[in-house]
Amino acid sequence: SEYVLTLDGGATAVPRPPLPWVNVVANESFGFLVSESGAACTWSRNSRENRITPWHNDPVSDPHSEALYVRDDETGAFWSPLPGPVTPEPPSATTDGAADAAHESTFEVRHGLGYTVWRRRSSGLEHEVTAFVPQRPAEPVKISRVRLTNIGDTPRRLSLFAYYRLVLGGVSSASGRFVVSELDDASQALFARNRLNDEFADAVVCIAAVAPPGSATRFTADRSAFLGRHGSPAAPAAIATGGALDGRTGAALDPCAAVQIRFEIAPHATVACALLLGEAADETTARALIARHRVPGAIDRAECDARAFWDDLRGGVQVTTPVPAIDHMVNAWLPYQILSCRIWGRSAFHQSGGAFGFRDQLQDAAAFAVTRPELTRAQILLHAAHQFVEGDVLHWWHPPLDRGIRTHFSDDLLWLPWITARYVATTGDAGVLDERVGFVTARPLAAGEDEAYLLPTEADDVAGVYAHCCRALDRSLATGAHGLPLMGTGDWNDGMNRVGREGRGESVWMGFFLFRVLDDFVPLCEHRGDGARVDRYRAHQPRLRAALETAGWDGAWYRRAYYDDGSVLGSAANEECKIDALAQAWAVLSHAVPRARAAQAMDAALRLLVDEAHGLVRLLTPPFDRDPRDPGYIKGYVPGIRENGGQYTHAALWVVEALAELGRRDRAAALLEMLCPATHAATPAGVATYCVEPYVIAADVYGVAPHIGRGGWTWYTGSAAWMHRIAVESILGVRLVGGDTLVVAPRIPDTWPGFTVRLRVPHAGEYEIVVTNPSGRAEEVRAVSVDGAPAVVVDGEARIAVERDRERHRIEVVLGTASGSR
Repeated sequence: SEYVLTLDGGATAVPRPPLPWVNVVANESFGFLVSESGAACTWSRNSRENRITPWHNDPVSDPHSEALYVRDDETGAFWSPLPGPVTPEPPSATTDGAADAAHESTFEVRHGLGYTVWRRRSSGLEHEVTAFVPQRPAEPVKISRVRLTNIGDTPRRLSLFAYYRLVLGGVSSASGRFVVSELDDASQALFARNRLNDEFADAVVCIAAVAPPGSATRFTADRSAFLGRHGSPAAPAAIATGGALDGRTGAALDPCAAVQIRFEIAPHATVACALLLGEAADETTARALIARHRVPGAIDRAECDARAFWDDLRGGVQVTTPVPAIDHMVNAWLPYQILSCRIWGRSAFHQSGGAFGFRDQLQDAAAFAVTRPELTRAQILLHAAHQFVEGDVLHWWHPPLDRGIRTHFSDDLLWLPWITARYVATTGDAGVLDERVGFVTARPLAAGEDEAYLLPTEADDVAGVYAHCCRALDRSLATGAHGLPLMGTGDWNDGMNRVGREGRGESVWMGFFLFRVLDDFVPLCEHRGDGARVDRYRAHQPRLRAALETAGWDGAWYRRAYYDDGSVLGSAANEECKIDALAQAWAVLSHAVPRARAAQAMDAALRLLVDEAHGLVRLLTPPFDRDPRDPGYIKGYVPGIRENGGQYTHAALWVVEALAELGRRDRAAALLEMLCPATHAATPAGVATYCVEPYVIAADVYGVAPHIGRGGWTWYTGSAAWMHRIAVESILGVRLVGGDTLVVAPRIPDTWPGFTVRLRVPHAGEYEIVVTNPSGRAEEVRAVSVDGAPAVVVDGEARIAVERDRERHRIEVVLGTASGSR
C-alpha cells in the first residue's frame, strides 16, 4: 500500500522520475495533490473552482506553490526538508566519508494510501514530513506533520517555515488579487477570504501552526516580502535575511500565507510540530477546527484513523494471483485511485476538473457495488438529480451550484439505467428504484448549438429513480437512416464530436451499448409490471440487432459510425480509422450479434490494434490525419496520441473483458497484465520509457515514435474502475448476485495453478475463496465446498448462498476440464 522512491543519492537510488509522480489525497470535500518533490495544490469542495493554492500542469519545473523550509538560526543556512524547492546544504566531511555523503544526499519518499511521507538525514538532522487529510471524521484541513531529530551533540536553534501561495478561487491571476488576510488573535492563526469568490465567498481559509512548547510563531501574508523582489520559492528573501516574518496582513497584497516557528532542539532530541491549512464556514468554525488539532495526540490519532480508513476500504477485496502486477493494483491502488481521485478529488496533475461527469463517476462508483454499495447508491441518486425533465442530462456540472453543460451527447444519459440495473442485480436493493429524486430544467439548445454552459434550476417534477431511467431510455430510442442510434455531438468518444452534430450521424457502438442496457433493464420493468415498456424495449432490440448486422458489419469487423452525410467511419474502405476497438469489444459485451461474428471482429482487433512489442492496445488505426472529413477534436491530437490512435486504456480494458467472455482466457489475462502500470515500469528501461507513475493507471499510452510506450494522463481516468472490475469479475470470475449469492466462474489461463480472493460482503461476512487448478485445465468449475461441505455447481459455475452471520467462511473451488471435453 506504499510506493517508495529513493531519490538523488547513492548507487542504489533510482533517479528522479522523468515526470512528476504524484499522490492525490482527499476526503469527501477536501484534498490535495502532491508530487515526489513536495510541490502541491490544495482545494476545498471543488478542486477547480475553489483552490486554496494554485494548480500547475508543468512537468518540467513542477513549481512549488506550497513549500517547507528549515533554517539554522545560528549559521543562516536553510534548506527544504522535502526534495524541493531548496536543496539542502552539501554534507560536511565525516569519518564515514563517501558512504555518509551518499546517505545525506538521499530522500526517501513514500506515497501511501491517504498520505505521503518524506524522510532524509541531512545537515545534522533527521527530517520526517507526513502530509494527509483526516478521514474519521473527514475534516477540511491538510495536515503537514514535521519531525526533526538532532543527531548531533550540541543544541540547535532552528526555524521551520511553511509557505502557501493563496489563490482562493480558480487561478491566481483572476482571484488572488481579491484575497484579504488578517491575523486572528484568538487562535493565533492567519485567516484569509475572497469575498468575490462566487458561491465560496463566505468561506474562511485558516493557516495555523501546532507548535512545540516554548516556541515562537510568526506570520506574513505578503508574498512579495516573503520571496523578495523577483524572488522565487527556491530562494525566499525573508528566510535568507535571518530575521522574523513581518506579520503583514490585509488587502491589496500579492497574497500568501507564510508561517515561521522558532524553537530549540536539545542533542539527540526530537521536536514535532505541524502546519494546518484548512477551510471553514466562518471564524468560529475555523477556530474550533484549529483547537481540535492542537489537543495533544490529536494529529497522531487523525493520521492513524486516516490510514485505517483506507486500509478498511482496500480490505473489501484482496487477491493473490500468480501475477504480482495485478495484485499490486487490485489490492490497494485501484480502489484508492477510484475514490480519492476520481470520485472525491476529481483532480490530478494532468487535469484539475472539479466537476462531476454524468457518465464518469457512475462508472467509477460501479467498482464499489459489492464492497461499498452505499457509495454506488449515493452516486445513482446524485446523478439522477442532474437529469433534465426532457430526459437528457448535464454532461458535467460543478458543485455546489451545479453549473454545467447541456449537450447532444448520445450516451451520457444511458449510464444511469446501466448502473442502476447493475446495482440492483448485484445488491438486490430494488428499493433504490423508488427513491424520489428531482429533475433540473434549463433552456433547450438552439438550432445548431452543440452545447451550452448554464446554471439549471430545480424543476417541479419529482420521480423515482426508475422513472428517471425510463426517461433516459425513451429518449435514446430514436434512430437514423441505417436504423442505428443517433450519434449527436459524441458518444463515448467525446473527440468524435462532429460526426453527427447535424443530427443525422449514427453510432454503431451506441447500438451495441443501448442493446445491452435494454437487456439489463427490462427485467426491472418486468418485475414492476410495466408491460408497456417491456414491449417497447423488447421490440426495439431486434431492430437494433438487424441494423448492427447489416449497416454495422463491414465484412471482417464492425464499423464505428456514420457521418451526417451518410459516409462510413471505421471501415476497411477508410484511409484513416479503419477499425476501432470500441465496436469490436462491445459486439461481444452486448450479446447483440452472433457469437461467431463477434469473435471474428475480435480477431481483427487483436491483429490490427494490439502491439505487444510496446505493451499497448490502440483505440483505432490508422489515426486521423489528412482525411478531409472532420470527425471532431480527436483530429487535433497528434496521430498516435491519446484517442487518435494511441492506447485509450478505458477501451483497451473492454477488449480484455470481451476476450474473457469469449473464453480466450490466456490472451485476456496476458493483456490485463500487459496493461498494468507496474508491468510498464518493471525495469529501469521501462521506467525511462513509460515515465509516469507505475502505481496508478494511465488514461492513455502514446502509440507513435519517438514516444511510443510513454504514459500520458494518469490518475484522473475511468480506466481504474474498469481494471478493478475486469480483474475481479471477468478474469477471477467472482461476482455477487442479488445480494445473496456468490458466483465463482474463473476465466484464468491453464498455466495458473490457482488464486485466492478474500471478499467482504457488507452486513454478511467475509469469504476466503481458494481456487485451484490441479489438472492444468481451467475450463470450468468441477467441484466446490463451503467450510468443508459440498456446494452447488451449475453450468460450470460455483454458486454459494451468502450467510448473514458476519462470520468468516472458506470456499474451495476446483477447476478442471469442461463437461463433454476430451
